[in-house]
Amino acid sequence: LQTSRNNNIKDNDEKPKISANHDTIFIDGNNMFANNASSEGWIGNGTYIDPYIIENYEINASIGHGIEIRNTNLYFIIRNVTVSDGRSNYNHGFYFTNVTNGELINNTADNNIAGFLLRNSNNNTFTDNLATNSLHGFRIWYSNNNTLTNNTANGNIEYGISLDNSNNNTISENILLLNGLSGIYEKECVWNDISDNILGLQPFTLLSDVDGFDEDGSFTLTWTVSENVDNYTLYQNGEIIAEGLTITNYAITNLGIGTYMFYVKAINKYEEKDSNTIEVTVIFSLLIDGNTNFNQTAVTLNLTGDGTYSNPYIIENYEIVASVRHGFHIQNTDVYFIVRNVRVSNGLSNNYFGFYLVNVSNGRFEDNTANSNLYGFLLKDSYSNTLEGNTATGNLNGITLNSSNYNTLTNNIVTNNRHGLSLDSSHNNSLTGNEVTDNTYLGVYLGSSNNNIIMDNTATGNLNGFTLSSSNNNTITNNTANDNDQHGFHLWYSNNNILTDNIANNNLKYGIYLEESNFNEISGNSLEDNGLGSIYEKMSEEMDFPDIFLISAIIVVIAVVSFIIIKATF
Repeated sequence: LQTSRNNNIKDNDEKPKISANHDTIFIDGNNMFANNASSEGWIGNGTYIDPYIIENYEINASIGHGIEIRNTNLYFIIRNVTVSDGRSNYNHGFYFTNVTNGELINNTADNNIAGFLLRNSNNNTFTDNLATNSLHGFRIWYSNNNTLTNNTANGNIEYGISLDNSNNNTISENILLLNGLSGIYEKECVWNDISDNILGLQPFTLLSDVDGFDEDGSFTLTWTVSENVDNYTLYQNGEIIAEGLTITNYAITNLGIGTYMFYVKAINKYEEKDSNTIEVTVIFSLLIDGNTNFNQTAVTLNLTGDGTYSNPYIIENYEIVASVRHGFHIQNTDVYFIVRNVRVSNGLSNNYFGFYLVNVSNGRFEDNTANSNLYGFLLKDSYSNTLEGNTATGNLNGITLNSSNYNTLTNNIVTNNRHGLSLDSSHNNSLTGNEVTDNTYLGVYLGSSNNNIIMDNTATGNLNGFTLSSSNNNTITNNTANDNDQHGFHLWYSNNNILTDNIANNNLKYGIYLEESNFNEISGNSLEDNGLGSIYEKMSEEMDFPDIFLISAIIVVIAVVSFIIIKATF
């Protein structure tokens, strides 16, 4: 039966035809088209009024393009054909190159690279086709004067319809939803008629005006526009906090300390699309400057105490991330206060400190932790403070006193830092019962620091256990400095110090190493199994050794001389 293509034939009762499995189809040129039509039994003769008709097939495209037609201007119709599963092997569903006069009706392309691909092809018509789950639904490439009407391209990875260097095409009344990048995409195209399509939402990006961290719990979220949106819904930690939004920003206020996840859902009557998720951590950091400010902060934080000797302020139980400034920073105050059970971390990447005191007295720090900061604890120009039972680990500098006097450091743990416990130009301090272990460089270090008491400390697994540089009149007693990479005790240009009843065993070099250091009293120390010897003195004069050390030195000299004489004799 042949009919004119101008007839309007509708509302007839027909049994739907059953699709049959078919191999992939390849046609190149008019002659091959005619030969295939004859061998396959396709009706028609390729003319305008009697086009070839390819219909009712199911084709698996895993081994090749489903239907590929090249280099023909014959008239043809493809209808009721399903092509699927070409994507894993980079195959297309319907692939036309240099083709004109084709008409595709009610076909399905599922899970291919391109569902329908036109390349250098003009004057073709696509109606009522479905393209889904492919990289592109319809791809029109260097192709002109084609018509796409009433097609559906949903759920494709990139674009529903993509036009590239293609002009004068008509794209109308198509449904283009849930595509990854866009419903319709044009590149270097002119004079295309794109109208009355149902378009899905476009990807959009959520941002905040804080860089992942915020100190006061108040900040602004903004997001780019999603095309074709009706409104937005904002989520915080999976819960709706605002909906029906028609603007692209929202002010967050008064969040407590913690980590919060945000995303925005764009909504129209056809679909919904989520933005990216961003994370904002609200942190607590403390800056107090002066007595008046301390009193104000006490009211704000509802601190117990009144800042006096008998009733100090108590600051406790905070978790601080030092990513935007020093974590716990107090300066210019002499009120009495206690800080305990506070943890400050993660300042190292931005060169921030954990606990930072400048010109502070009368503070007491108990059971606090500083981890991964530039300084775990830094006291500068501060006096009469106590650090007891604190832990400094993973910092560049564990505990440091700079120009700070009359402070007490007791039972602190300083481990796995680059530098352990350091006094720089700091005098009359007491260091007792501290554990300074496994730091990369110096364990306990005194630089230009005098009249300090260093007692009952342990410094093991460091470069040097205890190092004194230009430091005088210090008392170092009953300490342990074992298993260090160089010396147990190293004195450099340091005079009039007392080293008594210490243990320095199993160090790789010397138990005690003296360099340009004079008038030091060294007695009652245990110096065993050190790699190069017990005590080494370099260019020092007038050392005050007890007789036992002098005798030992004489015995060593006699033994060496005797050995040389015996060897020379034989």
